[in-house]
Amino acid sequence: MSSQRRGVPPIDDTLRWVVVGFRILALAWMSALAGATLLDDPGANRAVVAGTLALAAAWTGVTVAHALRPRWFRTIPWVAADGLVAVWVSISPFVAGSQDLFFGGYPISWLLMVAYAGGAWPALAAAGLMAAGQLVGAFGEVGRTATQVAGDIGVFVATALTAGWGFGALRRYDQARTQAEEALEEERAARRQAHDRAEIAAHLHDSVLQTLALIQQDPSDRRRVAALARGQERELRQYLDQIASPYTRSLRAALRRTAGEVEDLHQVKVDMVMVGDCEMDDRHEALVRATREALVNAARYSGDETISLFGEVSESDVAVTVRDRGRGFDPAHPGAGRGIAESIVGRMQRHGGTAALRSRPGEGTEVDLHLDRGDG
Repeated sequence: MSSQRRGVPPIDDTLRWVVVGFRILALAWMSALAGATLLDDPGANRAVVAGTLALAAAWTGVTVAHALRPRWFRTIPWVAADGLVAVWVSISPFVAGSQDLFFGGYPISWLLMVAYAGGAWPALAAAGLMAAGQLVGAFGEVGRTATQVAGDIGVFVATALTAGWGFGALRRYDQARTQAEEALEEERAARRQAHDRAEIAAHLHDSVLQTLALIQQDPSDRRRVAALARGQERELRQYLDQIASPYTRSLRAALRRTAGEVEDLHQVKVDMVMVGDCEMDDRHEALVRATREALVNAARYSGDETISLFGEVSESDVAVTVRDRGRGFDPAHPGAGRGIAESIVGRMQRHGGTAALRSRPGEGTEVDLHLDRGDG
């Protein structure tokens, strides 16, 4: 019964109030029996009966108040003081010379207190102390049979063992549940980190690496290099802002901005048609980035100067199509640098969406992106 440690299982609050609640019920039980003794037992010492009842009521009030600030609720001094009151209550019928035992369930409430504070073995020792009081009292003024005394002792022992084992089992279960929840939360955090790393890697591929590749193609054109650098700086700043402070925005506006950036970067024309609009979340961000990769692929590899971008937002889903009428390719052999598997298909799948690609050599390419508007 050491002082309360840090990291006490959350179930301790519930167990503490179970103990306090039983103490209140025990007092009510005792009050009924003590009242009957005062009315019907003229041989009982009324001062002892009334004084014991008053002591039990006052100490119960102290217990309730102490439970609200439970810093010392499991300490030896508190349990010992509570035991002194309980022992006196248990022997008071013998001192008062009453015909019946009027303590009700008050001694049992102390056994619950000991079981809560120290476990089964201290509770069993407390039950032994109560049993000793009953044995001594059995030879006093109150004539009780051996069967009655044995029954009281059996109740004390059974309560101590049951409460001590039960409280311990509940604490162990609660600790195991808490550890499982913490492990699950750590796993979820690890998954979120892996997801974020994949998103950052895909973003670097879609923007920084492709811009660097363009600069390497003609590093002597200073104006073009400066324009590419300014555009990349703008995009990176926007990306960092999104990471630091996510904000809601229009999907239509995001797609238009993406189309404009591709036009500036690759000197192509993007014809955009958008039906409907919605506020963006992380899943829509992924849709916009996949759209950008599809536009960049069309601008770099199709040879077509005009790319079509179609978007539609309905109550149930969002659909985006990127189409060109350029040279096309064999989807089974897309070639290096297109980023189809990770930057388009993989990104959409990570966010619960789909991506379908149709292309044939000489017939252009079409990329269809689909995302449900339900929770991701």
